[in-house]
Amino acid sequence: MQLEASDFAALDDSGKLAVLEALMLVVYADGKVTPDEIRRFDGIVTALPWGVGQDVLKALLQGANQRMATLTTPVAISDFVSNLATRLPGAELREKVLFTMAMMAAADDVLHPFERNLLGLCVVSFNITSDRVKAIRAAVDAARPGN
Repeated sequence: MQLEASDFAALDDSGKLAVLEALMLVVYADGKVTPDEIRRFDGIVTALPWGVGQDVLKALLQGANQRMATLTTPVAISDFVSNLATRLPGAELREKVLFTMAMMAAADDVLHPFERNLLGLCVVSFNITSDRVKAIRAAVDAARPGN
């Protein structure tokens, strides 16, 4: 269920940016960005096969970070997630993105209410069925250390 090079190869720049923004949303979900969250985010993002150079990835990160700062209301966040869904083509890619988001949210062994709400919003906006949500949840649980 992990994002793969073939997923990124099939995406245009807008799609790659949508993946990056979705992952960045998890870091910003509770309104407090901690050094641990930044380290986890950097570790996940740098390990993904983006298919772009480091300078391009850095520029994408800067732009996404600026957009995150504008998301100050629930309506703005909801609209933003709805827009993300239109830039993530196909159910399989959306599921992989949600899986990666959930892995990031679960990394500290605490799913904060804001993170839970964000993931729920993505489930709805990405049109992910309850059966697939169960499969994603099981995959997250299985991938966590100690399982």
